[in-house]
Amino acid sequence: MSNVGVPELELYELAQALVDAPSPNPPGDVRLPLEVAAEYLAKNGISFTRVSSDRDYRKVNLVARVYGAHPGPHLVMNAHLDVFPPSNARKSPGADDGSAGRDGEPHVIRGRGAVDMKGGAAAFMVSLKLLHERRQRLHGQVSLCLVCDEEVFGPWGSRALLEMFPDLYGDALLSSEPSSTSVIRIGERGFIWGAAEFPGEGGHGAYPSGKASPIERASAFVRDLRGAIPEAWKPEDSETEAKIPQSLLAPVGKSFVDAVSLNFGTIAGGITVNMKADRCRVGLDFRVPLGKGPDEILDVVREVVSRHDGTFHLDNSSEPNKSDANAPLFSRFCNRAGMHRCALVAPTWYSGRRLWTRPFNNGA
Repeated sequence: MSNVGVPELELYELAQALVDAPSPNPPGDVRLPLEVAAEYLAKNGISFTRVSSDRDYRKVNLVARVYGAHPGPHLVMNAHLDVFPPSNARKSPGADDGSAGRDGEPHVIRGRGAVDMKGGAAAFMVSLKLLHERRQRLHGQVSLCLVCDEEVFGPWGSRALLEMFPDLYGDALLSSEPSSTSVIRIGERGFIWGAAEFPGEGGHGAYPSGKASPIERASAFVRDLRGAIPEAWKPEDSETEAKIPQSLLAPVGKSFVDAVSLNFGTIAGGITVNMKADRCRVGLDFRVPLGKGPDEILDVVREVVSRHDGTFHLDNSSEPNKSDANAPLFSRFCNRAGMHRCALVAPTWYSGRRLWTRPFNNGA
């Protein structure tokens, strides 16, 4: 089936329709894009099942399967339909508009989630349709999982789906997280999510206490932790300024995915301006490259937080992992896609891929 043509207009219209159906997470309601997907699959005669453990039935997953006429392996394609919520700091008029488009760019997909990862979800759906049409020649089974709750690593998406349907582990997994035409991702960095907490005594702000407040201690912690885990990659480390976006997705040489990354995601403390804070909490997000483990990073965090009379609470973590670069699947992709500069890049980010390799560590 190597000579099958791609219906480009159909793919574009499907991707744009998914993007036009908002699904920011939080709150994580994916019913609108899921209906777009359901309508497309039904129109093309592909059976599917909606699956949800959410009591309000807003965080919903969809599973569609195509069975070949001949025995063979089980390939799973996984994509998430939730997207990051818009940032007020970066939002500009029309920044999240979808179908408005621009003259002269009829096939440019615009809107939140176009890259991460509704465009990829559309590609999987069109691929499933093409395989369904040729199922008499197909050896094996292909399953499509369109999931929710990925952006916050919540319990209602891939995790719930695999608990209900263990056969969806399959023999191989494809995910459509951002990449490029010159790279195939074969693994992902690990991660750590958690929070440093600093307690205090509170009291009226007009009366000195002689002690550093929780907010002051949290500020000192942020400074010291950044000193212990510096930002090891800068845009100028890319080949040229013009190639920064490409280097982010398909790095050549030094890359941000080769180092530990630290993001101070949230900070909260205090009640009102005229009272001493009785607590302060700093939310932390680490990404851990191959060759390192979460425990190594956690030792550093706990040592630094203890200097400032705080504690660290672990919410989620996962080890970095990768697939076998010599697996036939990867060379076939390179050959079929005509990737003249195909690179098998290990440390990256996949939609729920860690759930197909090992379980989460939840608050351990």
